[in-house]
Amino acid sequence: MQRTQEYLTKLGVSVEISHDPRHHLAGFDLVHLFNIMPVEETYQFYQNARHQHKKMVLSTIFWDPAEFLQATGTEARFGEWWQKTMPQRVEILSNVQLILPNSRMEGELLEKSFPKLPPSLIVPNSADRLFANAGAERFRKRFQPPPEFVLSVGRISPRKNQLSLVQAIRSLRLPAVFIGPLNDTVYYQECRRAAAGLKVTFIDTLSQTDLASAYAAAKVHALVSWYDTPGLVSLEAGLAGCRIVSTSRGCTREYLKEMAFYCEPDDLNSICQALQDAWCAPADQRLRERILRHYTWEQTAQATLDAYRMALDSSKS
Repeated sequence: MQRTQEYLTKLGVSVEISHDPRHHLAGFDLVHLFNIMPVEETYQFYQNARHQHKKMVLSTIFWDPAEFLQATGTEARFGEWWQKTMPQRVEILSNVQLILPNSRMEGELLEKSFPKLPPSLIVPNSADRLFANAGAERFRKRFQPPPEFVLSVGRISPRKNQLSLVQAIRSLRLPAVFIGPLNDTVYYQECRRAAAGLKVTFIDTLSQTDLASAYAAAKVHALVSWYDTPGLVSLEAGLAGCRIVSTSRGCTREYLKEMAFYCEPDDLNSICQALQDAWCAPADQRLRERILRHYTWEQTAQATLDAYRMALDSSKS
């Protein structure tokens, strides 16, 4: 959200980020809402904008959690909440001027999941050009990793599936570094136990500069989550020149094409094979070049501005 604000400002748009669902909206032409998965807070901002007769666009950030919920045994608990909050999603989608899925696949999923949708415009996820130009020395000096290692960046949580990645790393005896905050302490401890005796390091959140250096130092970046859209960290790592191991789920192939090594998150052999293939693959700059052409914040900001203009021109109110 902050990056969207930064680059829209460079295009001459006056943007204010609000965390107050009662924000007075006089002087604003448009409200940009984010996320209908955890929808309750979004719904409060939607109600505020609607009561003040403001046009709205929505970055949906929508995915189908069914496979993940089944794998983690949380279907019943989540399903009850999902059905309870579904009317809020339906109402928001029925009244915003425009939705902004971040891929064609997400747009198709929305069409299958909801009976009535407004027009849409794809606004892709992006990575900062900072990651294309970093050096490895800063990270190597501070953390002294092995000369070659697998990197995995992301909050430590069951959805990100780091435990399966650790198990694959154990099978292949590869060194690895995990970077990210704890989202689930119990799950984190499981990962630590699974990594016992391996050359595996866990590091908390890093600054953008240190993270860029970590990507530059890594040989392979792996994200084997149950779903990603496509995973901002895969774009960042791709910009840095890492070989990419990615989940096959979500819209990953739409972004990364044939320039990544894909795996099934529920299949340890598949994860091992993707890691092995990436580890042995020669360096390839095609993904870096693709991201620079299509998935930087300049492109995303321009697409967002185009969406704002479409929404403001809409006759729907």
